[in-house]
Amino acid sequence: MAILHCSIGVHAQNETEQLMQHLQTGNFNALQIFWDNQVESSVLDQVAAKPLNAKQANETLQAFFNQKNIVGFEKSAERKLGNTLYLTGKLLSSQQKYNLTLLLQSTKKGFVIVSMRVN
Repeated sequence: MAILHCSIGVHAQNETEQLMQHLQTGNFNALQIFWDNQVESSVLDQVAAKPLNAKQANETLQAFFNQKNIVGFEKSAERKLGNTLYLTGKLLSSQQKYNLTLLLQSTKKGFVIVSMRVN
């Protein structure tokens, strides 16, 4: 049982490392697979939106990256509670840093982003 728990933890860690790498490089094509079918979204300077589908969530974050000239992502914390994973960090631009909080949920296909908050 301990081996199974350990392998699940390693798999989750690999997924989050991939996710962070895609955020650091702004690779939105690769990031597309991480979004859930419905994503709660709260992005700085935008009216609170109804739940977005995966494509809309990806496009929303990409538009924010483009508007604010985001050049990278720096992880602050990662915390797993049961089937939920919180990932927080800073989106870096030449002028400012923005906080990013992602809530991921474990599914049959791995962790998916169910909530995104940028402030």
